[in-house]
Amino acid sequence: MAMNKENKSETPYSQFKIAYIIIVTICIWSPKILHSQEIPNEFFKFQSNKILNDAGENGSTLSTFGPSRYKAPAQSSDSLWIESRFGIWSDQNATALYGFGHFRYKKHFYAYLYPRVVKNPSYFQRYSGIARDIERGGFSSGETDLSGIGFQNDWLIFQMGRGRQSWGSGESIQLALGEQSAPYDYTMLGLDFGQIRARYFHGFLETVNESINRYIAGRGVEWTNKRSLTIGLSEIAIYSGENRPIDVGYFNPISTHLEIELNDRLNALGTGSANAVWQCSIDWRPLENVRLSGNLLYDEFVLDKIQFDEGKENGMAYSVKAVYSLTNNESITSFYLSNIKVGTPTFRHGSGYNNFIQRQKPLGWIHGSDGQELKIGLNYFNRKNIIGMIEAGIRSSGEESITQRPYDQYEDYLAGPFPSGEFEDIQFISGRCQWWWKPQLSIFIEGEWLSITNGDIIKIGMDAFFQNHFVFN
Repeated sequence: MAMNKENKSETPYSQFKIAYIIIVTICIWSPKILHSQEIPNEFFKFQSNKILNDAGENGSTLSTFGPSRYKAPAQSSDSLWIESRFGIWSDQNATALYGFGHFRYKKHFYAYLYPRVVKNPSYFQRYSGIARDIERGGFSSGETDLSGIGFQNDWLIFQMGRGRQSWGSGESIQLALGEQSAPYDYTMLGLDFGQIRARYFHGFLETVNESINRYIAGRGVEWTNKRSLTIGLSEIAIYSGENRPIDVGYFNPISTHLEIELNDRLNALGTGSANAVWQCSIDWRPLENVRLSGNLLYDEFVLDKIQFDEGKENGMAYSVKAVYSLTNNESITSFYLSNIKVGTPTFRHGSGYNNFIQRQKPLGWIHGSDGQELKIGLNYFNRKNIIGMIEAGIRSSGEESITQRPYDQYEDYLAGPFPSGEFEDIQFISGRCQWWWKPQLSIFIEGEWLSITNGDIIKIGMDAFFQNHFVFN
């Protein structure tokens, strides 16, 4: 339902009419949250799952391949489940009308839809819908954040739809692919053989400058003992070109970018039409209440002595996080320390269209590249209806960050000051608390203080919705 600015045959009024009809239709059906596909970031289940992961209570399902997914419900083989939600999210700066629908048939087949119509599109982190010139009731844009169809059983997931992937260990320390990126369309295959899991996806990002098509492909494998240790290896590639069609060379889920590119098996020959990164991730629980997570990523390797003598550097990034949790039957309190560093040339390429960007926003770490962040924080969950967090830290970002020049190529791979150019260290303190006063009504307050601004940012808002659940045997 993303609104296409180039579609001249539909007026803004007709587009918003369609958006409202879809949401109202979803309202007729609505959920106790269901299972099998990605969970919208705003939902209680998504937020509580992250705290439960840190506390070690989702150990058997913990994976480096995200985002978090619902678990399959028990149901009869011939039943059709329909669950959905219609709601309004609002604070003093912006408002969104949203719907959520999930349909599940014969245990393993499912479909889902999560559209939003919003005021002030720039206010929403993951939002990439285009604002229209004409508003209706103050709403200026609509977009589908998640949607798709799929099949899932104990060992296989096959899914086609729209959303995002989030790969890496730890909560909120992903590097190349993160849970806050703008959505994109993709097909995904997941395999679970017990201690060995594999994941592959291939998708379309966007068309820029009218004719440059951009695509993404990822493949990875992980080993887990389903208790205390998970180790993952992955490769993520972005390729592009003028009027370039989807490249069959990336269809093989167990091939590699280098083998395909260096052996001229792409539909655009040479080494300048694609960019790949390689990541190693580890999640370890040495003690019952301690979680250690880390990700090491390489974008470009400098291996030759000649390159080192020329002053070139590796394009790399890393993130680490340590969490200590206090748990009992009434609550979970987690204390954490994290550090993220992304190198100056990392996530850029000789062709800027192969940068790790989607709709001018980073695909991974929300602060892009050429920067680092150190922070401490606390999460709280009363296991019922209150989730809160507070964190403080210091962050710096250089002139070469992809948040500043999304589609520009890197200047060179020569080692230099980090972060690059003029920058300043930013101290910050932020916090958020959400209270589900009623099962279908929550109230939240969040605030942020930055050392580079003159005032604090305080938001107070609510999320209210209607929901339903139907089963047809």
